[in-house]
Amino acid sequence: MSDGNYTGVGKIRQKGCTTPMKPISLDRCKQIAAEKNLKPGKVKGTTEVEFTRGGSARVDVIDWPEFEQIVAQKDLEIHEGGGFMKLMKKQ
Repeated sequence: MSDGNYTGVGKIRQKGCTTPMKPISLDRCKQIAAEKNLKPGKVKGTTEVEFTRGGSARVDVIDWPEFEQIVAQKDLEIHEGGGFMKLMKKQ
């Protein structure tokens, strides 16, 4: 994250405290995404996936099956903490 809140692998700093990031299921990810009006996205010209609200010229909104396929191929899992979701390599 470029806002200075990311403290390293698996931790987010919010208002002076560190919130641990925990792996979540894809179903929970979809629920959080729906609550925050986020969609799965892919950076144009790459296989990089991220969450987006849409409207970015550099990110295409993709469907959930394509997102799941890329996440599985890249051996990623979704972590959540302090209201943020992050894609991380499985450990």
